[in-house]
Amino acid sequence: MPASQPADAVADLGPGEPWLTCVGPLLLFLMTGAVEPTPSGGGLAALLGVGYAAYPLVYGIRLTATVALLGRIWPQARAWLGRPTWWPPLVGLALVVPWVTLATLQHQAGWTLGAGERAGYNPFLPEHFGPDSPWAWAFLGVRWLGLAVIVPIIEELFVRGFLMRYVVKEQFWEVPFGLLTAASATACMVYAVASHPGEAIAAAGWFAVVSGIAAATRKPIDCILCHAATNLALGGYVLATGEWWLV
Repeated sequence: MPASQPADAVADLGPGEPWLTCVGPLLLFLMTGAVEPTPSGGGLAALLGVGYAAYPLVYGIRLTATVALLGRIWPQARAWLGRPTWWPPLVGLALVVPWVTLATLQHQAGWTLGAGERAGYNPFLPEHFGPDSPWAWAFLGVRWLGLAVIVPIIEELFVRGFLMRYVVKEQFWEVPFGLLTAASATACMVYAVASHPGEAIAAAGWFAVVSGIAAATRKPIDCILCHAATNLALGGYVLATGEWWLV
């Protein structure tokens, strides 16, 4: 141990500016999502007079703001994420099967904890952009960018980078990434159910598996890539089947 480092010193395990990096992007995404309209109306969007037809604009603004903040924190987060392991994306692809199955069973049973309605915006409907509109495909590209790239990054930074470590120690950046305790597992489970009320059963199992990946490889990038693979496969399933309520 270097002489300049006291025996009881705790290594800074990163990333730099840990609160802004791990909490800021998801917090911004959730706050801007509060005005996102849903098919049935209601909520803050209805109070502000934001109709369902405005969903592409609202989502575009939401994603742009989040990407801007990610650009701000990315230089300090990039090195901390680590080098990817080959197998977590394959696990992520496989996990789409239980996710769709369990989410569908819950949806058919009508069992939703709280306000769990997703936007479910299908840009190819005639009342939106239409089946032959290039704008429909352009918006789909934006929507899939959020689904398969941005959301995996910001949600994994929050859940595995912040939440699972914060319940162990308030100075969470001093807790090794991937440390799995009863408290961190419980916190992850509570977040999974609370943030995915319409797919609570699927989310509980999926988040548990990804927490296991965090414990196994100790690399944030592996959780992000597993998450991205599941979301990409989910997007492909929705596009192929028309089950837009899943997104």
